[in-house]
Amino acid sequence: MTANVNLHRVKEWQGLRGFANLFHKENCAWWRTRRWWINALLWTGMLGGLATVMLFLIPAVAATNDSPEVIAAGGPDAFGFQMAYTIFFEMGTMALALGVIVLNLDQILEEKQAGVTEWLLAKPVARRSYVLAKLAASVLATLVLLLVLPASVMYLLLSIRTGDTVPLQPFLNAVGIMTLHTMFYLIFTLMLGTFFNARVPILGVALAFLMGGNLLAGFLRPLMLFSPWILPKSASLIASGSSLPDGMLTAPLIATGLWCMIFVLISLRKFEKLEF
Repeated sequence: MTANVNLHRVKEWQGLRGFANLFHKENCAWWRTRRWWINALLWTGMLGGLATVMLFLIPAVAATNDSPEVIAAGGPDAFGFQMAYTIFFEMGTMALALGVIVLNLDQILEEKQAGVTEWLLAKPVARRSYVLAKLAASVLATLVLLLVLPASVMYLLLSIRTGDTVPLQPFLNAVGIMTLHTMFYLIFTLMLGTFFNARVPILGVALAFLMGGNLLAGFLRPLMLFSPWILPKSASLIASGSSLPDGMLTAPLIATGLWCMIFVLISLRKFEKLEF
């Protein structure tokens, strides 16, 4: 009795051996479970719902009083728009950073603890493929579910409220800043997962950097130029059409992008040295 087995040669670059299969596995964990629609509803509903309140309800309430904030903003409608931009782009950016920290907390840690990582690496899989597959799948899901969907709803709400299309370029610029800030904390959390073997230090370090950053930068303002801490406020100002001081945005954008690349390289280097 002979076995009839058809083997198919897979052409892959040796440096990323196994990436395609691992990327497929990570995508399935997002798109073939409840995870995708739960996050889509959660973030779109939360950010869109808060923006709806600011755009449609707050102006009506603000019109009943003459508070200094409403007068300074230019009236109830302008005050509502200002609050909507602040809620979505400033507070929303911070909320998304917190969200990606929680969502990616166990990306590497859980499989290390369960022995899945050791089993996968016993196959013909390059270690860098393991890390990059998780990163690529997480970035893709985050872009679609946490950024594109809520931003599309926000733009639609703004257009409905104004009765016309909102200028697209400032809005896209603000969304781009929001995206870079979110990617920073996603990559940072994945990197921490290669260093620690428990959830507490990963969560503690990531949250301390997120929450304590603005407080620390208040004492050492030059740090704002080399970190993502100023980006939420910058996104809100750009979306609303406000001008920014010279140098307030360029340096933090470049620094945050560089930090993202550095964190990826550190993650790959550290994971190569791990023993299982």
